[in-house]
Amino acid sequence: MKKWASVAAIVVLCLALVIGIACGGGEEEGGGVKEVKFGFGGPLSGLSGAVIGLPAKQGIELAAETIGEFTVAGERYRWKVIVEDNMWTSAGGVATATKLIYEDGVKIMHQSGGDAGMSAQAICEESGVLLDISGGGITALGPDRPHTFQTSPTYIMHTPVLFQWLTTAHPEVQRVGAVNQDDQTGHMVADAFVSSAEYFGLEVVANEFVPSGTTEFYPVGTKVVAADPELVEIYPGTGWPELKELGYEGLGAHVLWSTSAGDTAGWDNVQGFLAYQPNPFGEMSQELEDFCAAFEDRYGTELTMGPLYAATIVYIFTEAMQKAGTVDDVDKIIDVLEAETFDTWVGPIKYGGEGLVGIGHIALWPAYVAEISDHDYNVIYEMSAEEAEALAIGVFK
Repeated sequence: MKKWASVAAIVVLCLALVIGIACGGGEEEGGGVKEVKFGFGGPLSGLSGAVIGLPAKQGIELAAETIGEFTVAGERYRWKVIVEDNMWTSAGGVATATKLIYEDGVKIMHQSGGDAGMSAQAICEESGVLLDISGGGITALGPDRPHTFQTSPTYIMHTPVLFQWLTTAHPEVQRVGAVNQDDQTGHMVADAFVSSAEYFGLEVVANEFVPSGTTEFYPVGTKVVAADPELVEIYPGTGWPELKELGYEGLGAHVLWSTSAGDTAGWDNVQGFLAYQPNPFGEMSQELEDFCAAFEDRYGTELTMGPLYAATIVYIFTEAMQKAGTVDDVDKIIDVLEAETFDTWVGPIKYGGEGLVGIGHIALWPAYVAEISDHDYNVIYEMSAEEAEALAIGVFK
């Protein structure tokens, strides 16, 4: 299959070069405004599609529309977003990256999901395409992959922050467990959780995985409750209600949170639940409040962390192109991403992570822990991006 895909890619590339479509930017839209292509590969169906892919797609499209016309080196541009379903799988990552590069001619791409993103990576690196991934973890980045970035917040940076707070606020917690989806992203989230727990001297008594699309959580819930943890890392919208029904009375935590998760789990069940990656809830900048309102007005649903991260990628890359003075010289854009600090609606963001992966390609977001009380999302612990990076280096290196 890999050989066939490689041959097919070469054929398509040759055709693209002949008919002149292998160009990331500069296509005339009309009225003197040119298009810059942004490729997005994400899951568009199933639970991953509903929770991650479709909201991210909406965030990217609304960000591109909100940015509108922008100027790079005196030329006027707009984003043209091209969306493909990567199905949250390795095969989907290969297929979407191949199409986006060789048929659509993108030079900037975001792939959602560890399996899809890391499978798309070899194609993007070989083609000189700027690839932004989410869910890839430490192993996805390095000096030998100079075109790959992680702009979304990552559990690599934020999980240690949870445990820093936990060991101070709840020293009685000594036994922890985790339940994650049985895919590359789920295993990497679990790896970060286990490493962080062990670094802070806690015992991991359960580390369970469930297949994608699982709806029956009582079997795994029974195993976790029997292990008697005092904190469980699990998505609150799936599995957490079953744990509560089975008598679990300890703390719950996860990187993901949304109001819909509270609705699904039952708000009585999520009192005291902990979320530990940045979210568009609580106190926000006026710019982000306005974008949240526009998102809800357009799509009839709240802006959650997925579309927030996806939209932020578009804003940062727009600013990077403007500072680089080019829309299609990927090397110059990368130079800017590595060197500059970007003014975003969550505060200044720069890329770091050299101490973790040997290259400064991980976006450093402000880090905090939030607690759900009643129907509110309340930040209870904060750490600067630089402090979180230093802590992560201590945990993982």
